[in-house]
Amino acid sequence: MDRYIADHLITMERADGPSVAGGVVDVEDGAVVWSGSIQDAPEAADASVHRITGILMPGIVDIHCHTPMVLLRGAGEGLSVDRWLNEVMWPREARLTREDVAAGMRWGATELLRGGVTTTVEMYFHSRGVAEAAVDVGLRSVVTAPILEDEQLTAFGTWQEQLDDIAELERSYADHRLIDVGIGPHAAYSVSDECMRAIADLAAERDLLVHIHVAEQQWEDAAVRERYGSSAPAYLDSVGILDGRVLAAHGVWLDAAEIERFATRNVAVAHCPCSNMKHASGIAPVRAMLDAGIRVGIATDGPASHHRLDLFEEMRTAIRLARVSSGDAQALDARQALWMATAGAADAIDRPDLGRLVPGARADMVALEVGSAFGPLVEPEVDMRVRSVWSGSPAAVTDVWVEGRRVVADRTVTSIDAEEARTEARERAARIAS
Repeated sequence: MDRYIADHLITMERADGPSVAGGVVDVEDGAVVWSGSIQDAPEAADASVHRITGILMPGIVDIHCHTPMVLLRGAGEGLSVDRWLNEVMWPREARLTREDVAAGMRWGATELLRGGVTTTVEMYFHSRGVAEAAVDVGLRSVVTAPILEDEQLTAFGTWQEQLDDIAELERSYADHRLIDVGIGPHAAYSVSDECMRAIADLAAERDLLVHIHVAEQQWEDAAVRERYGSSAPAYLDSVGILDGRVLAAHGVWLDAAEIERFATRNVAVAHCPCSNMKHASGIAPVRAMLDAGIRVGIATDGPASHHRLDLFEEMRTAIRLARVSSGDAQALDARQALWMATAGAADAIDRPDLGRLVPGARADMVALEVGSAFGPLVEPEVDMRVRSVWSGSPAAVTDVWVEGRRVVADRTVTSIDAEEARTEARERAARIAS
């Protein structure tokens, strides 16, 4: 058994739970077996003891990401989402190979881990390459293989072939410790009705998560209404998608009726504040969604739509957007934002064993250095959950564990040669852009 003794422990056992000064986490076989204050810790004479100077907290869960798009970072700057996809992204992505995607995923995964992210929900082409690379680096991922019908992307096969590939991928990774597989239809406007109904059937048959862009742009609603005569949420409900487990990315243009539909149908939402701002997509009604009981997690989106894979920045941006859009300084607080990036995000993907450091949870952990940006620490004002959001950053992350394995040590990724991964990604990015 390994025992971790930290100056400050954040367990995220509950959204309003306190941080613990002088905390202990015991880990065995990749799982947390005990956590709490050092005064209450059980005897562990044979444990290997590790001292954490600073904060020990759960790994961050990024529930909407296209990590291999590090290969396309910076392309299409200043374009709205529709032009950005059609004019820049999809033409380049049509040239991607499985090896390209794996290389992008390896490099992006090192960036995520160094930023304290231990789990991502991925949606990207050549999903087997995504999964293989995540395992190589030691990142936990829910790989929701994409389905997209567009004349620029015929290289990825028909929707039937794409769906068959997903079924095979899911069988390949059954019971894997780091990889779960789901289905990632791009959006209601970019997938045919026949395909969407087949997705609903496969998801129900295999109990797979469906991860889909919904109401990201204002024009999207008009496109879906023109094709189907209803909003995207109503259409997805009519074809059976909302009968199962659904994670809707963005949700910027949801009205009150659609929010109520999502709440009633237990649909979770991934909030991507920085990406939505960069593309001028709008401000998601996060407070209304939370008040309706919707499970909302905070996410980065891809590193091409928003350059950084930094959940600390996303948390702060989510708070500021909620407050400035409502005129209410209490619209979203730091504790709730931290919940939405850890345990709340894990709940949104039906993984209550992630995003928290409690007995039975997977031992995905992050150590933060309490540097000058955190101080002065004056009682009773100090709350390490609040400080970790407002003062934390990838630069503060010193060590990271996934499934009990130390994958970042003293700010260095230990699982692969990160510089070699960056060099390969840079070379492949240059070829794709040429």
